[in-house]
Amino acid sequence: MRGDGLLILGLAALAVYTGLYWESARRAAADMALGHRRVLAPRRTAAAERAQALMSAGVAALALALALVAGFG
Repeated sequence: MRGDGLLILGLAALAVYTGLYWESARRAAADMALGHRRVLAPRRTAAAERAQALMSAGVAALALALALVAGFG
C-alpha cells in the first residue's frame, strides 16, 4: 500500500506540474496571438486571468486531496 500511495502522490505532482506548464504555454500563445494590441478592459482581463489561475489551483488541490484519500484512506 505504501508504494501505491507514493505512486499516486507522484502522479498528482506530475498533474500539477503539467497544469502549470500548460497554463504558462497558453498565456504565451495568447500573448503572441495578440501581438501589441491594446487591452480595452485591463481590470476585466486581470479578473479573468485570476479566475483561470484559481480554477487551475483548485483542480490541482482537488486532485491532491483525492490522491491522498485514495492512497492513504
